[in-house]
Amino acid sequence: MTRPEIRSPAASGQASAPADAVPVHDTMRRLQIGIAGVVTVLLLVGLAGVIGDRARENAAKDVATATAVRLPGAEAGSGSAPLEDLGVQPVSKEDNAGAAIKVPQAPPSVATVPDLEPDPELARARQSKR
Repeated sequence: MTRPEIRSPAASGQASAPADAVPVHDTMRRLQIGIAGVVTVLLLVGLAGVIGDRARENAAKDVATATAVRLPGAEAGSGSAPLEDLGVQPVSKEDNAGAAIKVPQAPPSVATVPDLEPDPELARARQSKR
């Protein structure tokens, strides 16, 4: 396999097309990368299809077994009191009146921060400049 010579436009005296300026090995390398990318995408799509098919098969098998499984206590549920089915008892205001929780609150602060008070010497210095 012989390599074609790359001629510069200045040496031949003619203006060559931009396609001639790209070496052949660059074109082959780009072609190889493109083909590898297409093959990779096809493999990933095929793998996703296989995973999806297996998930559908497993879901179909699980449907048959899921109808036979019942949760404990499901027969005892009346359907009219869902909170009782969960084991939660609603509390009324009368039941909760004696157990009021008082949250301590901090007393309001009226003290001033000394850093935020104006400096008397600075005020005097401003008055002396006038």
